[in-house]
Amino acid sequence: MILDPDRIYHELGVAGEDWADKKSAYQALDDLTKTVYADIMTDYLPACPTKAEAEARALADGKYKAHLASKSSARRAWLLAEVKYENLKTLAELRRSQESTRRAEMQHT
Repeated sequence: MILDPDRIYHELGVAGEDWADKKSAYQALDDLTKTVYADIMTDYLPACPTKAEAEARALADGKYKAHLASKSSARRAWLLAEVKYENLKTLAELRRSQESTRRAEMQHT
């Protein structure tokens, strides 16, 4: 197997960009969590006798639960992209080591 540094560099770049995109998507959803909650709670305030009841209803609201589910999915995608990137880095190191060993063996034959 021949080591192709350009291909490895390209694959690491693609995986790194994917990781960054997915991390950014998660962080955008995370940053919006309080805003989504506040918007939903504000909708409940006029109908609820107490702020605590409006808060409880907002936490149980389907829109808030959907936001949390989207945030969870985005976090999983981010973590999987990170794992892929780290695995590619490890593979590149293993291939480099394998190539070095092959060259050393050829010198001794």
